[in-house]
Amino acid sequence: MLNTLPSTEGLQARYQQRIDAERVLIVQRNSPATLLGNVFGAIPITLIFSGTDYSTSVYIWLGALYLITLLRWIHYRVFNRSLMRDEDPTLHGYIQCAGVFIAGSIWGSAGVFLFDADNPTYIVAIVLTFVCMLAGSLASLSARPRAYVVFALPVMVPLIVNMVIQEQAVYQWMAFGATAYLAATFAFCLSINRVIVRSLSLQYENMDLILDLREQKERADKANKDKSRFLASASHDLRQPLHAVNLLAEVLGSKVREPEQKQDLNNIKHGLNSLNDLLDVLLDISRLDAEAVKADKVCFDIDELLTRLEQLFAVEARRTGVMLSVSHEKHIVDTDPILLERVITNLLVNAFRYTKEGEVRVFFTTRKGEVDLHIVDTGIGIDREHLEQIFEEFFQVGNKERNRQKGLGLGLAIVRRILSLLDHRLQIRSEPGVGTELVITLPLGQSEPALSQEKPNPLTQTMSHNRLSGVRVLLVDNEVDIVRAMNSLLSGWGCECQIETSTESALQALETGYRPDLLLVDYRMPGHYNGCIFVDRARSVIGDIPALIITGETSEEVMSEIATSGLVCLHKPLRAAQLRTLMTRLLNTQSVSTA
Repeated sequence: MLNTLPSTEGLQARYQQRIDAERVLIVQRNSPATLLGNVFGAIPITLIFSGTDYSTSVYIWLGALYLITLLRWIHYRVFNRSLMRDEDPTLHGYIQCAGVFIAGSIWGSAGVFLFDADNPTYIVAIVLTFVCMLAGSLASLSARPRAYVVFALPVMVPLIVNMVIQEQAVYQWMAFGATAYLAATFAFCLSINRVIVRSLSLQYENMDLILDLREQKERADKANKDKSRFLASASHDLRQPLHAVNLLAEVLGSKVREPEQKQDLNNIKHGLNSLNDLLDVLLDISRLDAEAVKADKVCFDIDELLTRLEQLFAVEARRTGVMLSVSHEKHIVDTDPILLERVITNLLVNAFRYTKEGEVRVFFTTRKGEVDLHIVDTGIGIDREHLEQIFEEFFQVGNKERNRQKGLGLGLAIVRRILSLLDHRLQIRSEPGVGTELVITLPLGQSEPALSQEKPNPLTQTMSHNRLSGVRVLLVDNEVDIVRAMNSLLSGWGCECQIETSTESALQALETGYRPDLLLVDYRMPGHYNGCIFVDRARSVIGDIPALIITGETSEEVMSEIATSGLVCLHKPLRAAQLRTLMTRLLNTQSVSTA
C-alpha cells in the first residue's frame, strides 16, 4: 500500500485538535492560582459585610463559593490522574467550563443580594473586587475565551443591570464604565488567545517538521547503509572479473615481445592497477559505512608501529628528497593497531604527496591519560575554507582536473571514518605555503603489552631465488576464467598445476594418491566445504601442507575464520608479484620446518 501525505485540510484539523487539547491543559495548569484567587479574593467582601445586616447572606455566599472551589480542586486532581493515563482531555474541558460558570454565578450573586444603593461604599467594594477577579481570570482563562466568557458574564452582568435600574446617575455611569471594562477584557482575552493559538500552532508545526526531518534522515541513513552493505556484500562478485583480467594481463606479458605491444600492455596494467586501488578503497569505505568493520582495541607500544612505517616511507623520502623525522618514544596506547596503522599510513602518504621540499615530522606530546601523535609537513598547506572539505570523498586540494597521479581523494575519507569508529579525536592546522599539522589524540593503555614477535610482511618480502619451478600446485576454484588465467600464470612460472573446480573432487584426488606441494584455494566454493574447511580436510589426508586462501570476501566473519584457521590470505584482485612472493615464502617456511 502506498503511503500518502496528509492533505492541508487534514493537517489543519490535526493541529486544531492538538491546540484545543493544549488550551484545556493550559487552563488546567493555571487552576491552582485561579482557585487560590477565589479563596483569598472573597475575604475582603466577607470582612466588609460581616457585622452588618448582610452577615448571614455573606457567610452563606462564602460557604457556597468555597464549596465550588473545593469541587474544582478535586476535579483538578482527578484531571491530573487522567493525564497520566493519556486520556482525552475533551470531557474535562467541559467540566472546567461548568465549574468556572458556577463560580462566576456565585460571585455575580453578590452583586444582587449585597447591593445597597444607599451605601456607595459597599458598591465600590463589590465593583473593585469584581474588577480584580476579572483581571486575574483574564490571565488564567485566556487560553479558552469561552471559559473566560462564562465566568465574566455571570460576575458582571447582574451588577451592571442592578446599577442601570437605579435612579442615581452615578450608578448608571458606573454601569457604563463596568460594561466598557468588561468589553475591554473580552478584547484582551481574544488578543491573548490569538497569541497562544499561534504559538501552539508554530510549536506543533515545528514538532512535525522535526519529526519529518528525523524520519527523512533515518531513511537517508538507512539507504546509505543499505548501499554500503550492498557494496560490501558484493565485494566478491566485483573482485572476481577484475582478478581474472589481472591474471590474464600478467600471462599476456610473458608472451608479448614487440616493444610497441609491451608499451600497450604496460598501459593496460597501469589502468588495471588504478582500478584495483580504486576498488579496494571504495570497498573499504563501504565496509566502514555499513559498520562491517569492528575495532579490536588492545594495548601496544606505538613505537613498534612507527618503526615499521618509518622503514616503509624511508624509500619515499629518499626518492623525493624530503627528510623524514620520527620521534621514537615508548607510549602504550589502547586502540586497534591495524586500523591505526591504516590511518597513519594514509596521513603520511598525503604528507609526502603534497610536500616537494623540507621535511615530514612525526612526534608526540603527552598529557594525563592521553598522548597526541603529531604529523607535520612543510607542504603546500590548505586554505581554511577547505579544512573540512578535505575529509570528503574525492575532494583534493589543487586537483580539479582529477589527475590520478595525485591520488584518488579517498584516503582522508577513510581516515575520518576509522577515527570515528575508534572514537579518537583529530585536529588539523594548516597554512598555505607553510605546511600542515595533523594531531591524533590516543588514549594511553594501562598495561604493558606482550613482547611482539614481528612477522615478515608477505607483500614486501623479496625472493632470494626461484623455488616455483617444478612445484606441484593444487588449484581449487570454480570460476572458469580465473582457473584458465591462473593455470597459464603458474605454468609460466614452471609450476605443475592440477585444477579442481569443487572441494569434493579435490579431496577425492588427494585420497586417491595425488600429493601437491602447495594448495591455492578459493574461499567461496560450491558444496559443503569452504576454502578453510577444505584445507583442514586436506591436511588430515596428506599432512601439514602449505596453503594459501585467495578470496574476494572482506567481511569480518570470513577474515576471522581465516585468521582462526591460521591460514594466509590474499585478496582478489591480486597482483602476480604478490602471489609469487607469498608462494615462495610459504614453500621456504615449509622447507625450514621439515629440515
